[in-house]
Amino acid sequence: MDAALVGLAGTTVGAFAGFAGAWLAQRGQIRLQREQRVHAEQVRWLSEKKPLYRDLTVALYGWHDSLVAIWKNEDGSDLVEHRTAAYKWSVEASLIADDDVRSALVEVQRCFLHDAQPVIFRRPDERDGWPLKSVEDAMEVLEAAFRAELASPRQVEARRRQSSR
Repeated sequence: MDAALVGLAGTTVGAFAGFAGAWLAQRGQIRLQREQRVHAEQVRWLSEKKPLYRDLTVALYGWHDSLVAIWKNEDGSDLVEHRTAAYKWSVEASLIADDDVRSALVEVQRCFLHDAQPVIFRRPDERDGWPLKSVEDAMEVLEAAFRAELASPRQVEARRRQSSR
């Protein structure tokens, strides 16, 4: 009778160990598949973000250069074209960008809108100081956010894990 009880206990323990092992293996496999999907998605978006961010940066600098031309009383007739392109690319970028890029992009747009009005309507004198300093500072922050986001997907994932802790 003791042998039967020991056999029953052994079978029960074996069943629990087998169940626990299968559960842990399945959980590890699901985690691995999830990480592979995240990595594949980041790589896919990375190939789309590079040209988008390049085009956005070119449009923003075009907007900036048009404002500088107006400030210097030169031809700034392409202002609307550059501003429209910048808005177009910024909308597309905001759909796939990380939070840091989106917030930096909002700040750049805010600085452009704030600094453009005095340049366009008042035409400040050079003695007033450089009217687009905040735009240039915001552009530096945006470009740094672009670089950080376009870093290798493993670095991005490591930063996300670190910030979520």
